[in-house]
Amino acid sequence: MRKHMAWTAAALAAAVLLAAGCSQSEKPANETAAQTTETLAAEAQADEQETDFQEESGETAVFVDDIGREIELELPVTRACVANRYNNELIRAVGAGGCVVGVDLYTSQDEVYWPQFGEDETFGKDEYDYEKIIELDPQVLVVPKNGAVEESIEKLEPFGIQVVVITGWDNSDVPKQIRLCGQLFGKEEEAEELVQFYQEPVNYISRQLEQVEERKTVYWEYGGDYTTCIPGTSNDGWHNMILMAGGENIFGDASLAGKDIDPEYILEKDPDLIVKIYAGQVVGNSGVFTAPPQEEFAEKAKTMLERPGWKDLTAVKGGNFYLNTAFMSGGLGKMVGAAYMAKWLYPDLMTDLDPDGIFERWMEYQGFEPNAPHVYHVPAQN
Repeated sequence: MRKHMAWTAAALAAAVLLAAGCSQSEKPANETAAQTTETLAAEAQADEQETDFQEESGETAVFVDDIGREIELELPVTRACVANRYNNELIRAVGAGGCVVGVDLYTSQDEVYWPQFGEDETFGKDEYDYEKIIELDPQVLVVPKNGAVEESIEKLEPFGIQVVVITGWDNSDVPKQIRLCGQLFGKEEEAEELVQFYQEPVNYISRQLEQVEERKTVYWEYGGDYTTCIPGTSNDGWHNMILMAGGENIFGDASLAGKDIDPEYILEKDPDLIVKIYAGQVVGNSGVFTAPPQEEFAEKAKTMLERPGWKDLTAVKGGNFYLNTAFMSGGLGKMVGAAYMAKWLYPDLMTDLDPDGIFERWMEYQGFEPNAPHVYHVPAQN
């Protein structure tokens, strides 16, 4: 259907141009000014009709995705299936959420935050239900670079569904991911506004960190006990968040990839700040809009404080121990989390940084207001 529409648009354009060319070549030498004006008006109306038709059906263009693949697409895209919560948030933030017709379970599990997506619009979790995607009839499937890219291409392209890679969780170049969303859905201006919102706190943190001679150390723990972020792994983005905030990851050695971390090493390094991701029982620790109650955060912190040696850690004794959700700290390419962490690490330097305000503004882009605190501060253990 889409190929037929593109061909029809091209045929119509050719017909209009041919008619215009004939009328010009056959114009009498003694044509009056009024006749000339009437002819030009008719041509202008034909051109306008042609443009309107092209905008309605989309123009074929080459789209270069996150991993450099060149894809011929009718832009802007109006129907997309999208994998990865971070991708869906970016798409909604640039004003194209209404173009998404199907999502993965990591997105749809949050019924409050994504009420428009239920079982009928969900195409799987780590393994995709390609029959469901085909049934939803999107023009594209948007996946992150660590998703099932090659398999999706093999399964979907025979049905005319293109696979586009955008990686909303990748904070190595967030503006790039935002602009890709803008290009894909014809929301370039909205994308530039979002880039500016992202860049302002990032630039401020970077300037303030120029005053830091020795960066403070951080132990960051994911949802599972003693799981952390190591460069070059699937948790690389969280490592980059620590660096953006001006911290030094105590497990920042890429050679540790694939190995179990040694709990004794945490005691040995005695970090300045401890941050634990906690979201309750959700799929993949990805976090949901509704945060756990503060009492549940406190209970989790209590079990962590029972670990051998933890009550003697500098961060624990000094009150530099926090629990927060991946939903909050992962916001906008983990910029929101970096803002909180920078404030915790260097409160005297980050006086003009307002992490709560940044998070609230990010929620405005999503059409929501925070309905519960996503951060728990563990009291100092003296």
